[in-house]
Amino acid sequence: MIDTGRFTENFPLRRKCLKSLVVMGMVLPGSSFNKVYAFSSNLFPWSAPEYDVIVVGAGAAGLAAAIEAADKDLKVVVLEKAPEIGGNTLISGGFYSSVDPERQKQQGIEDSEEFFFKQTYEGGGKQADEVLVRHLVHQAQDGLQWLEKLGLHFKDEVFELYGAHWTRSHTPVLPLGQGYIRTLSGAALQRGVQIQTNHSVIELLRERDRVNGVIAVYEGKKKKFYATKGVILTSGSFAANRGLIRKFSPNLSALTTNNTPYSTGEPMIAAEKIGAELTGMEFIQCLPGCPPGKKYRVRFHNDVSTFIFLDHNGRRFIREDAPRDELRDAVLKQNGGYAFTLMDGAGFKKAGILVQKEAVLALEAGEAWRANSIEELAKKIGMQPEVLKQTVNKYNEGVREKKDIFGKKITLQTLELKEPPFWAAYAGMTIHYTEGGLKINEKAQVLDKKGIPIKGLYAAGAVTGGIHGKNRLGGNGLADAIVFGRTAGQNIANE
Repeated sequence: MIDTGRFTENFPLRRKCLKSLVVMGMVLPGSSFNKVYAFSSNLFPWSAPEYDVIVVGAGAAGLAAAIEAADKDLKVVVLEKAPEIGGNTLISGGFYSSVDPERQKQQGIEDSEEFFFKQTYEGGGKQADEVLVRHLVHQAQDGLQWLEKLGLHFKDEVFELYGAHWTRSHTPVLPLGQGYIRTLSGAALQRGVQIQTNHSVIELLRERDRVNGVIAVYEGKKKKFYATKGVILTSGSFAANRGLIRKFSPNLSALTTNNTPYSTGEPMIAAEKIGAELTGMEFIQCLPGCPPGKKYRVRFHNDVSTFIFLDHNGRRFIREDAPRDELRDAVLKQNGGYAFTLMDGAGFKKAGILVQKEAVLALEAGEAWRANSIEELAKKIGMQPEVLKQTVNKYNEGVREKKDIFGKKITLQTLELKEPPFWAAYAGMTIHYTEGGLKINEKAQVLDKKGIPIKGLYAAGAVTGGIHGKNRLGGNGLADAIVFGRTAGQNIANE
């Protein structure tokens, strides 16, 4: 277990040595960057039992908060429930939505913070906190630039992610969320942040109406951690807690989840027990995934410019850029609760190596199909060739004429489906994101049931609610994590 806090506390020389170890690859050795590395705490008897800040959760929000707090010269410990750091960020698509005049202008895309706000607020059914939405869209670009300054590299082109509604989604060069965790964990360690894994936080400690610590379970035993400034909860969603899903949205309780198994919401419930308000708990978002009984999730849906949805007869039934909640409900209404996605060879090349790998594995398992013609593909899936051919022809005609029969927005990036080989895969629905959680203000302070900030308690990322309303736009999850994680880390210094 890494115990960098004990190694660095009040020792400038040790901080310098730690930074050297990071640079030399001894602390973050290549592909194992997401594991926790450390010197045994028993070797350093100068450890203090108290920190300035305790961060609960080592995903993007938690690490961003830890970095900002450390930059305020605060002593920070990050407690992570899982054996490895990264959380859902690590396995996410890694897409970050933000207004970006430099990249967007090169692609002829008009955008603004006000338009971003309008889409985010209205896309959430106008049920989000307007103040929080404005903070998100206003700080998203600064968060993007902050990540780039830390060393995270993004591709030059932006695109329209599934459910994003506009061409402002940024793709990191490293696949999925690896770049975020590699960059953020390295920056945190360089600043002397201590990271401890296998610590499940189950209770918050209060003294004189101020949160001043947590109780965590480590190797079956309870441990207390104290903090002079307070606690930042960044423990993620409750998407893997079937009991909570059943309680707040019983119609989705039978679905699988693409979250880590550690996304069970205990810190959120612990905060509620001391008086924190929960909001929007019934809003639960789903993305295309493997149907029950299937093994592989093939993400042909990531880029709305490259694919179409099909019903079991080979016909489209909804525009692919519809709000995610509408897409979820439309797919679940199909026979068996699942549909199909189709893309051509050009879209497949554009999808990236990891999506391609998923598709090949699914193909070998009989859960995806590939053919050199639409007619051949239809036969392999079990659809009528003439029906599927007509569907694709009508879609291509709409792309050429920039007028889709279902109302899908046709842009310069939208591809016709005409280049072989053609691909198709199952598209069920899997629980992706819980929009509800702890109610916070624009300073990331957790609010009680009267709307008053709970002293010493902050929260950021998917553990919070009120930012997205009933429907989160694609790419806004990581923007939310970075923006409010940074906000929490900056403001807790004022406690």
